[in-house]
Amino acid sequence: MNIAIFTDTYFPEINGVSTSVFTLSSELRKDGHSVHIFTVSEPRSAHKDMNEDIYVHRFPSVPLVFLKPHRAATPFSLRLIRMIRKYKIDIIHTQSEFFVGYLGLILALNFHLPVVHTYHTMLEDYTHYVAGGKIAGVGFARQYSRTFCNLASAVVVPTEKVHDTLVDYGVSKPLYTIPTGVNLAPFMRDNYPKQKIEECKISLGINPEDPTILCLGRIAKEKSIDVMIAAFPKILSRIPRAKLVIVGDGPARAELTEQARSLGLLDSVIFVGAVPYSDIGQYYQLGSIFMCCSTSETQGLTYYEAMAAAIPIVARRDPCLENLIENGVTGNLFDTSEGIPDAVCDLLLNPEKANVYAARAYENVKIFSSVTFAKRIEDVYYNTIDKRVRNVAQRRESLVRIPVTNVLRHIRLEMRSPESTNKRKH
Repeated sequence: MNIAIFTDTYFPEINGVSTSVFTLSSELRKDGHSVHIFTVSEPRSAHKDMNEDIYVHRFPSVPLVFLKPHRAATPFSLRLIRMIRKYKIDIIHTQSEFFVGYLGLILALNFHLPVVHTYHTMLEDYTHYVAGGKIAGVGFARQYSRTFCNLASAVVVPTEKVHDTLVDYGVSKPLYTIPTGVNLAPFMRDNYPKQKIEECKISLGINPEDPTILCLGRIAKEKSIDVMIAAFPKILSRIPRAKLVIVGDGPARAELTEQARSLGLLDSVIFVGAVPYSDIGQYYQLGSIFMCCSTSETQGLTYYEAMAAAIPIVARRDPCLENLIENGVTGNLFDTSEGIPDAVCDLLLNPEKANVYAARAYENVKIFSSVTFAKRIEDVYYNTIDKRVRNVAQRRESLVRIPVTNVLRHIRLEMRSPESTNKRKH
């Protein structure tokens, strides 16, 4: 197949969508498919040093002031139309509901191509970015999500949590629940010598023996990192040498830095900033435990990556974690912020228990392989294409079978009906 993936975010920006697109495209190409990725331009210096895939096509874009570091693609271009024809695209896969994702949807509709959409983000949890939620509120996010998904041929969701949400929204198109796969190899502990990990810790001002809580991902309000920082003084009262290491960047970084400063935590809370994706596996090894307080996740790929890195997890209980993290078996779950210190200290003060949790989690995450993920998406593509071919054939067959005389008769009767007469008078 010739596949076109449209995404508003891609490397060097690190997030779940970028990782999902990279993983999917890599595995599909291994199976012999041609995959073209259409995304926004990336003028930052990080991109200049990248040896980028020739199948990644970037289009002019401008920064989104209210949603850094995301960018918005400039309007439709003839170049895009020519490329869809040139590469003889069979199916379009959109990965977002705005800008580039919207362009992909419009192209699919205009070229009469099947379009599969992956609903990655719970938009209603992000409305605060647009004028504090006053312009586009929760109701708008739900309605827009329903409209966009119902224009697609099929929709992929990562968890049952998202499936049930879209059903509640009124999405009527076929829904496929397919967890995003993870290429486990880059995160495995055996890839990273102990000395290298210790050197990385020392470079960040961390004693290699200090218990470390790792938070990795986009630094934004909906990730609830402020909840971790607020709970950290109680953790320090029990484990004075503990460190909270925050890897990533985003719009909330300055605010969180100020929060840590006001609590006198700057020596214990370390903001690493953004790191290249190729180095992410190494940074997972810094953590004694991995922690996340967010309830806005649709799947949370960082959980899978942490499990592959054999790190025990502490997280807020959320439907997206069902069948992934079992409380007291593969990790510790808490319901409110008051439960954070106990959940964290239980593992930091009991390394043997932490190791058992990590080993169990590592075994469980193996079923979420990138190969399985790509195979299931491939099946969705074939099902969607076959269904569209059948529908077109049926429409053509029904048109052929309707006698022309019957069509003309129907038109004459319609024109003579009282309703039609009244419409013409008005």
